Amino acid sequence: MSNKSIGTKHFIAQRLTAIVNLIVGIPAFIIFLKVYDEGYIAIKGLLSQEIVWIPMIIYILSLSYHMKIGVGHMLDDYFDGGLKSFLSLMNNIYVYLVALLSTIALIILGMF
Repeated sequence: MSNKSIGTKHFIAQRLTAIVNLIVGIPAFIIFLKVYDEGYIAIKGLLSQEIVWIPMIIYILSLSYHMKIGVGHMLDDYFDGGLKSFLSLMNNIYVYLVALLSTIALIILGMF
C-alpha cells in the first residue's frame, strides 16, 4: 500500500469514528448526567441493560481506534527514527489495553 492510500484510509477511518463517537457519545453523556447522583447501584442497573452496554462497547472501541490514529499522526509529525517507533509501539499497546480492559469491564457490569 502506498503512503497516499494509507493516508486516505486513516482520513476516512478517523472521520467515520468521529461520527460514531458523536452518535453514540452524546446520548451516553446525557444518560450518565441523569444518573450522576444516583450511585453505583443505579449505574450498574443502567449498564446491565443490553441497549446501553452494547453501544458503550462500540463507543469505547471507536474512541480507541480514533485515538490510535490521532496519536499516531502526532508521533509522525513530531518524532523521527527509533524514538518514533518506540512511541508508536507504546501507543498501540496503550490503546489496545484500554479497549480490551474497558470492554471486559463493561461486559462484566452488563452481564453480572
